[in-house]
Amino acid sequence: MTFDWQKIVEIFWQRPEVIRQIVESYGPYGPLAFVFLQALQVVVAPLPGEVTGFVAGYLFGAFWGFIYAMIGITIGASLAFFLARHFRRFFARRLSRSEHFRRLEIFMRRRGLFAVFICYLFPGFPKDYLNYFVGLFPIPFKVFLVIMIVGRIPGTLALALQGASLYEKNWTMLAIIGGLSLLLLGLFYWKRKEIYEYLDKNAHSLS
Repeated sequence: MTFDWQKIVEIFWQRPEVIRQIVESYGPYGPLAFVFLQALQVVVAPLPGEVTGFVAGYLFGAFWGFIYAMIGITIGASLAFFLARHFRRFFARRLSRSEHFRRLEIFMRRRGLFAVFICYLFPGFPKDYLNYFVGLFPIPFKVFLVIMIVGRIPGTLALALQGASLYEKNWTMLAIIGGLSLLLLGLFYWKRKEIYEYLDKNAHSLS
């Protein structure tokens, strides 16, 4: 079975109730189906995780949407980590073409795990690809798991709250959370050079 992610996104934005009905058609297995799709999204990365996090809140409400999204993210990120560790040469060749990951390589070689946490924390960074990158280094899986989960909790929770607010037509909450998310995203892009320079200079003392 294949998934047309572009069509799914189009359906969600145009007729979000359709996706809700599809998930509900699985009955008690609806959450399991979503967790599977979320994990698949992280491994294959056809869409930004922000999209599925938002959908989770719309489908299941803020609390359970956050829980299901985090379970899927954790499973997918773990699979990506082990895939990168097993096929190290393949992924190293592909990721080395990215300027972001070349910078991260410098941070990591200086034992700058804090740099990786920052990348998971801030919105807009390609976190799904970051899972593969971290797997290329001799970092214990437990350490990776803690950094990844803690770093992704704030953004995933905010997205689930936005999705739930849309379903409940709570426009005030949707505007507040959306505004704060955009503010953080804008702040990150405005100060990204300073953040990179700070991490580059201090990575050795932040591990």
